[in-house]
Amino acid sequence: MEDVELATLGWVHWHNTERLHGYLSDLPPVEFEGLFYAEPTSVTDLVESQ
Repeated sequence: MEDVELATLGWVHWHNTERLHGYLSDLPPVEFEGLFYAEPTSVTDLVESQ
C-alpha cells in the first residue's frame, strides 16, 4: 500500500508542476501560475463586463 501511495504522490507532483499543458501554451502549470501572478492586474481585469 505504501508503494501505491508514493507512486501516486509522485504522479500528482509531476502533473501539477512539470507536465506541459496545451491549454497553457505548452507551459507547465506551476510556471504558468508564476507568470500569471507576476503580471499586474486589477479587479476590472478579472471581472468580465457586459
